[in-house]
Amino acid sequence: MNQTWYLIEPQAPLVFRSGKPFGAGSRDGANFPWPSALAGLLRTQIMDSRGLQPWSNTAHREELQALSAAGPFPVECERGQPVEVWLPKPADAVLLHDEGTETTSYVRLSPGRFADGAGSDLPAGLAPVVFENKSKGKPQPGPAWWPTSALLDWAQGKPVDVEAIAQRCSAQPWQVERRTHVGIDRATFASETGRLFQTEGLDFGAARQEEGGWQDRHFALMARGPAGIAAGSVTFGGERRMSWLAPHAGETLSQPAGWAKRLMTGFAITLATPALFADGWKPGWLDADLCGEVPGIPGLRVKLRAAALERWQGISGWDLAAQKPRATRKAVAAGATYWFDVLAGTPDQLEQLWLASLSDNAQDRRDGFGIALTRPWQSTLSGDQIP
Repeated sequence: MNQTWYLIEPQAPLVFRSGKPFGAGSRDGANFPWPSALAGLLRTQIMDSRGLQPWSNTAHREELQALSAAGPFPVECERGQPVEVWLPKPADAVLLHDEGTETTSYVRLSPGRFADGAGSDLPAGLAPVVFENKSKGKPQPGPAWWPTSALLDWAQGKPVDVEAIAQRCSAQPWQVERRTHVGIDRATFASETGRLFQTEGLDFGAARQEEGGWQDRHFALMARGPAGIAAGSVTFGGERRMSWLAPHAGETLSQPAGWAKRLMTGFAITLATPALFADGWKPGWLDADLCGEVPGIPGLRVKLRAAALERWQGISGWDLAAQKPRATRKAVAAGATYWFDVLAGTPDQLEQLWLASLSDNAQDRRDGFGIALTRPWQSTLSGDQIP
């Protein structure tokens, strides 16, 4: 089915639970929606518009599960119009503060070699990730999301202005709204055991008050999915909070012109959404020598040379078909960066990598886990063993 982009404008704070059980006095943090939540939203709209019955008709269920989605991604809007998509900060960008010069800047990591006398238990052929240039300073917290323009600058070796990003978005493209829930025992008028808890929602805010008036700028969500969904109100996330969904005809997250040809000598990918791999951090489609064919792109063979990852994320949810909780799985967090050599392939095949899903399982790929953003990388490593 043809794909199109959609703009999702939350009309109330979005609630996405982590899946952990509530206890007395517990608090469930604000979680950014998983790709599967977005895929479920778009499939529900298709189901309703076509009158499909996936619970009683296996063919209908398989038809819906075959629909692919990508996202959601925060998008900066001005006067209600999308301006720029924001993406997870790449894991190879480290924010350091140099106390000597009192400057804070992003420092680049890349595959390198061990120093003399140093080693590790990395798999054979996998390079360590090191600073490209000698750097000193203390790591600092910084914005977890970057505008697309900053990510493309980083992809081309240009510096990224941390202050400029922070002015547009200090930490994340939303505020956190916290609500307290309590169940009262009618006999004692005290809170019932296990029913005093807090939930948090993602408040994108259609407009925020500021000195002198109201902001013209706010954040919403952008996603790609099956074409044919009409504009209208939808419920997205828990507690049936309302959002407005509408097709977006403008250019969104396009691959730079001539990008694919520059990937032929090697490339890096940064995950725009969390990925699910059978081998934890390592894609299951790679063999013991870290070589393999990219799923969904027959003939494109690559060799993994290095990887930079943040802490894994636990992903769970509710299985509507089976009417039971899904088993928790470990996901590679969005922003993880992998470096590859190209063993076999063409520019046309490399062109298909942009916004492709690299997760192992076909259904996880259709659900949008492991969406890739590519960038050129010129390998300076040689041989299977990294000295």
